[in-house]
Amino acid sequence: MDYVDANIIIYAFLDEGAKSEACKRLLTDADLVTSSLSLDEVAYKLFKKVSPAFASTALKILLSSPRLAIVPFQHEHFSVFTELVESGIYPRDAVHAATALKSNCKFIYSEDGDFDRLSIPRKTPW
Repeated sequence: MDYVDANIIIYAFLDEGAKSEACKRLLTDADLVTSSLSLDEVAYKLFKKVSPAFASTALKILLSSPRLAIVPFQHEHFSVFTELVESGIYPRDAVHAATALKSNCKFIYSEDGDFDRLSIPRKTPW
């Protein structure tokens, strides 16, 4: 499985064109993992950019996706999380990274270059 960051999910719902289509394909065709934090980040962005109803609909779509595993941030993630924060990774990024590492993901799909400091390679779907 691969990890998908919130920014890729947001592109699938907000953008148009090739980037959006690539993100939609990824979410449809790949077996993915994301942190429950991603739901908050996606909802916040869609709530502000479009509407509360649109944010709610998007979350329902994500929650019903058979190929997207939403992993809660749990106590077992804290040792990796704190190591990442101590190494200079921002706390929200560290939640995503710890979730990806503890889920044994092969890649992180994200546009965020901060993930380039991890042992897991970062990719974009476009």
